[in-house]
Amino acid sequence: MVPTEMDLQGKKILIVEDNDTSRYYYQKALKQCNAVSYWAKNGAEAVDIFKTVPGISLVLMDLNMPEMDGFEATRLIKNMNPLVPVIVQSAFILSGEESRSYEAGCDDFIAKPVRLSTLMNAIQKHLK
Repeated sequence: MVPTEMDLQGKKILIVEDNDTSRYYYQKALKQCNAVSYWAKNGAEAVDIFKTVPGISLVLMDLNMPEMDGFEATRLIKNMNPLVPVIVQSAFILSGEESRSYEAGCDDFIAKPVRLSTLMNAIQKHLK
């Protein structure tokens, strides 16, 4: 499922995703790479986790969630730490979400459905 040569030992990755199937998919892939994952079901929870868990290495951000969307959560997280990579994933690529994501401060954008190889390549690129 995941390239065996990819080792994310010691990396803390925050998954911000309100869809349980997508969350499980990301968590399983990250576990196979030895990463520690944290999960938030909306942007507000993501900001709280980012504030309280030191050393988050990367954020996987969904955009369309209840309470606080991924655009606002990305802006707030980037205000706290502009160097943490935020990778956005969204199914709504034709609605201008990609450009809005970059305006909010994201570092990469992946269209859903997310292919595992695309996800892992993006993570590897930003954690070098």
